[in-house]
Amino acid sequence: MKRKTALFLLLLLWVFPHPSFSAEIEAVFSPEGGIKEYLLKEIEATTASLDVALHEITSSDLAQALSKAKQRGVRIRMIVDSRQAKKKGSQVTYLISQGILTKVLGGREKSVMNHRFAILDGKKIVTGSFSWSEASDRWNFENIIVCADTEAATAYQREFERLWREKRVIR
Repeated sequence: MKRKTALFLLLLLWVFPHPSFSAEIEAVFSPEGGIKEYLLKEIEATTASLDVALHEITSSDLAQALSKAKQRGVRIRMIVDSRQAKKKGSQVTYLISQGILTKVLGGREKSVMNHRFAILDGKKIVTGSFSWSEASDRWNFENIIVCADTEAATAYQREFERLWREKRVIR
């Protein structure tokens, strides 16, 4: 696993070259690696904004953490896959009922929203294979990389804003 982390770090250096690149990077794995617990702590620590682009969200714990963050005054926006949003177990309807702005990607576009990333307070990104689902947490071999770097966060924010402008709001 250390080799994969090293390769990812080299990729980050190539994508975001900067002489003073000093990002704080952490890799977390599941099952039994605590990704969901890690995400819950990160969501709780978020103070201003949280933009999330996900394939799916079926974890009620993560959905409740997003709701609590919204109640604390964190501005939250989500983009999810249109087909996944309609499936049994999806937490999208719950999140919308909690006032979280949500848009969908897919459907008419004949494409799938397959991103899995979050931007926390505009300074930190969480990305990887981990779907915000119970299966990903309990049984699947998944990963996330957490990167505290403003240049990386800016690149992810640009992608989020591009998708946000194009997609429709679910009410």
